[in-house]
Amino acid sequence: MKTPPQKYPLRSWILVAIQLTCLAYLFCFQPWKAVRIELQIWELSGVFIAISGLISLGWFSFSVFPEPRTKGRFIRSGIFAFIRHPMYAGILTASATLVWQFFSWDRLICWVILAAIFLLKIEIEEQALRLKYPEYAEYQKSTNRLIPFVW
Repeated sequence: MKTPPQKYPLRSWILVAIQLTCLAYLFCFQPWKAVRIELQIWELSGVFIAISGLISLGWFSFSVFPEPRTKGRFIRSGIFAFIRHPMYAGILTASATLVWQFFSWDRLICWVILAAIFLLKIEIEEQALRLKYPEYAEYQKSTNRLIPFVW
């Protein structure tokens, strides 16, 4: 018997739509590659962090929505041993380098909106993960959200 598709609340669709709009603006309609070498290193670090999170999480657990997937699994290995939200951290790092390199007020405002959306999604996601996986609360005590050893 086939499992019915997972449904997401309207709030999640709105958050994802805003997130994708900000990402499109930051990466598609503006320069997307830093020019200065030190910013290229930061940008590539962000991309590496995000891809590491995606690989560690795996396709069946990945979702752009803050609610965990029905068939997802709880991951705490790989980069998840250091931070709980590496994809958000990586995207924020990579996009921050672009705001720094090619500064404009609209880019900065877009990045701040993206960061706020990610923080809101983190709150929703962590609440849902605590409900789905009782061991998640203990995992939260041993790892940081976005910045290893800091926060």
